[in-house]
Amino acid sequence: MILKRRVALNDVQLDSLDDRIIITGIDEAAGKDNITAVSGVSRNGQRVTARRRDSLDVTVKFALNIKNTGNRMRTREQLLEQINAWAANGGILTLDKRNGRRLKVLLAQAPGPGDMFNWTNEYTMVFRAYGCPYWQDDKATSATGAKEKSGDFYIVVPGNTETVAAVTVANKSGATINNVAIKIAGKEIKFAGLKMTGSQKLVIDHVNEAGLFYFRAMIGNKSVLANRTGEDDFYVMPGKTKIIFSADRAVQVTVSVRGRYL
Repeated sequence: MILKRRVALNDVQLDSLDDRIIITGIDEAAGKDNITAVSGVSRNGQRVTARRRDSLDVTVKFALNIKNTGNRMRTREQLLEQINAWAANGGILTLDKRNGRRLKVLLAQAPGPGDMFNWTNEYTMVFRAYGCPYWQDDKATSATGAKEKSGDFYIVVPGNTETVAAVTVANKSGATINNVAIKIAGKEIKFAGLKMTGSQKLVIDHVNEAGLFYFRAMIGNKSVLANRTGEDDFYVMPGKTKIIFSADRAVQVTVSVRGRYL
């Protein structure tokens, strides 16, 4: 078995489904970027106004080592159905050669019903990352500030491109807190009228890591979007980043990031 050719989806290895599945290759495409540009004024060329990464593909090639006995076509069909079921819902993709990193994917292409007639016995599956088209660390890097009304601390962000920061503000005062302000890498979000009691937390995060922003104060599913002013996200670059916080009373702020890689 070639360990560098192992692929898992949601912690289940493809070749663990059946001993007859042989992974023959894994190809990673370059990320697809969408670039917006406008014509320059009184000069040649164009000026780039926005650039974002749209998607990232991983192609898995595999063969089925079926002996020349019995109903090989039916056996091939059953194995392909099992593999397609494994891949159908997508999820967290990991590769042995990308140890410690993950990619959140959807299934973009899989063997079809007619592929059981494929006597060459090599098949292709394409997994595509849309919401977060970057490899990112399996484990988050976190930093926590002191239990104070206000203060600052630092987090060292891993990776080689920008990523998002998740923030948890825990009420440590035992009393109600209404106002909280968080500033990261020059971007600030302020909250007012939170009514956050001593047992509650304010959580600032990105839904499904897809850049869709939401807040929750850990009071069931209560949203506090209407209580905030300022920025709508915390994007941070690799390196040492400063976090500044303040509140009505003592809080403890924790910031977590997953390094992203081009």
